[in-house]
Amino acid sequence: MERRTTVRPRRGPDRLVVSFSDIEMGAGGRFDDFPRSDFLADVIRGYGRDPFRWLSVDLVFNGDTFDLLKTSFRDGYPHHVTRDVALAKMARVADHHSEFFRGLREFLDDDPERRTATFIVGNHDMELFFPEVQALVRERIGSRHGKVEFPGLSTSFGRLHVEHGSQHDPLFHIDPGEPFVTGRNADKRDKLLNLSWASVALLDVAIPLQPLLYHHDRLKPKERVLELVPEVGELLTSQFWTYWTRHYWRAFLDGDDPLKKVSWTMLRELVRRLAVRDVDVDMGQDLLALVTKSDDYDVRVLGHQHEPGWWSHGGRKVLRTGCLRDEFALEDEGTVQVPLNKTWAEIYLREDEVVRSHLVESAAPERPADTMPESIFEVVPELRALLGSPAVRDGEHAAQRRQEAREGAP
Repeated sequence: MERRTTVRPRRGPDRLVVSFSDIEMGAGGRFDDFPRSDFLADVIRGYGRDPFRWLSVDLVFNGDTFDLLKTSFRDGYPHHVTRDVALAKMARVADHHSEFFRGLREFLDDDPERRTATFIVGNHDMELFFPEVQALVRERIGSRHGKVEFPGLSTSFGRLHVEHGSQHDPLFHIDPGEPFVTGRNADKRDKLLNLSWASVALLDVAIPLQPLLYHHDRLKPKERVLELVPEVGELLTSQFWTYWTRHYWRAFLDGDDPLKKVSWTMLRELVRRLAVRDVDVDMGQDLLALVTKSDDYDVRVLGHQHEPGWWSHGGRKVLRTGCLRDEFALEDEGTVQVPLNKTWAEIYLREDEVVRSHLVESAAPERPADTMPESIFEVVPELRALLGSPAVRDGEHAAQRRQEAREGAP
C-alpha cells in the first residue's frame, strides 16, 4: 500500500499561553527576592490589552511562584510542614504581595470566558499541594468568575507541555504519587509535605543563614561569588559536611523522622556536590533528550534553573524561561552589581497545535534600597568568626582532609 505524505499547514493563533517561572515572592523585607510584585501585576494587565485582547489567554505560573521554602514559621524553618504551617506561610506571602493578586483578579474578571490562571508546583512552593493553600490563593485572587487551577507538577495545552523542571534535578525530585507522608511521634496525626532530601537539608542548614547570605544567593555567576568571598563556600561546605555525616544519619538511623531518607541517587549526587561545591545541576542533556526522543509535544516549557535557554530538534522545541526573581551579575571585582533581565515565555496556539513560541525579556524594576547590602564583602568578618568556632572548624578540617585524600589518590 502506498504511503503518502501530507502537509499540515500552520494557521493563525487563537490562543496564547504565557509561562512565568521562579518568581519567588517572599514574605517582604530584605529576604524577599521579588519585592516588586507591582511590576508583575502590570505585565499581567498588559496581556488583557491590545494586541492580545482578541486571543484566549492562559497564564501559567510555572513553579516557585511563591518562595515558601524561605518563608519562616514562628521564627524558624521547620521541615515538617503541616497544613497549618503551610497556611501560615502562604498568608504571610500573600499579605506582602496584594498587588499581584489584585492585578491577576482584574485580568481574569475582564474576560472570564477566555482567561485562566494555572499554578504549577515547584520545589519552593510544594505547599500548593495542600487543598487548603489552594483555597487561600483563590480567596486572595478573589476573581468572581475567572478560572484558577492547580494541576500539580505539570500541565498541557494540546501539544504544549509545561512543568517546573525540578523533577529533572536529582536534588529536588519527588515521588509525584506521594506528595504527603504521615508524621511520627508528635506529628503522627498530621499529614506532612513529602519534601525532597535537598529541601530538608536547605531548611535545616542553609536557609537559617539568611541574615548573613540572603543577597549572595542572588548573585551570578556562582563560581565568581565563591572566588570573591571564599568564606561563603567554606562555611556552607563545613556546615553541610557536619549535617550529612552526623545529624542526618543519626536521624535516619533513629527512624523517627519520615523525611530523613537515603537512596543511592541521593548519596551519589551528594558526594559529587560536596566534592566540587557545585550548587547547580546541568539539565542540558535531559532537555535535549526530551526533544529528540519524543514527539508527544511540539513545545515543552521549563523553569527551575534561572537561566533562559532554547533546545530544538526539527519542529520540536524546549524553552527554559529563566526567572523573574531579582538576580544580579557581578562586575569589577564584586564592586558593581548589574540587575539581570526578567524572562518568560509566550506560546501561541491554534486549537491544539503550536503556531509559534519565543522568550520575552524585560528590564528589571529597581529594588527598594533597604533590601540590598551596601557591599557583598560586609559579611566577611562575621563569616570568619563563625569559621573560627569549634563546631564549624571541626567540620571544615574533616572536609579538608577528605579533599587532600582525593587529590593524593592514584
